[in-house]
Amino acid sequence: MVSHEGVAVTVTTEERMYTKDTTIQQGLSPLIGIIMTTSGCPIMEHLKPMVRFHLPFASLDETVFRMVAMHLMVQYYRNQEGKQAEWGLDGLTRVYAQVGIVNRDFANRLRDAAKKDANINALVNLDCFASMVPLVADDTLKAIRPYFSAYF
Repeated sequence: MVSHEGVAVTVTTEERMYTKDTTIQQGLSPLIGIIMTTSGCPIMEHLKPMVRFHLPFASLDETVFRMVAMHLMVQYYRNQEGKQAEWGLDGLTRVYAQVGIVNRDFANRLRDAAKKDANINALVNLDCFASMVPLVADDTLKAIRPYFSAYF
């Protein structure tokens, strides 16, 4: 399919249903992300908790919130097991750098296999979005800090 064609996408989970009128590439991006994350790839395995708590059509701010929350939960669990916890975001940045390599290599494979551009553009969109998370995480956290004022 051609990536810019319009579609109505419905995502149904046990808890709720999400719908959005969008392009094929935007509709495919989360699906490709879920498939890649659950594929058994040891790099993508780091994002696996995000699949259980997936938020279809998430904004960048929502994704940053979920990724930072997941990262901090990992550190909490590591600390509970007596392992060293890394409370900063450097580990998250490292994971996303590795994910970017996987996405690039998979995009090259898709490019060779696809007849049209929807799948490859969906992955490229997903990768661009994922690449933004570490870049904007600090600014996003500063912007949403006022929501947590009751804790200060």
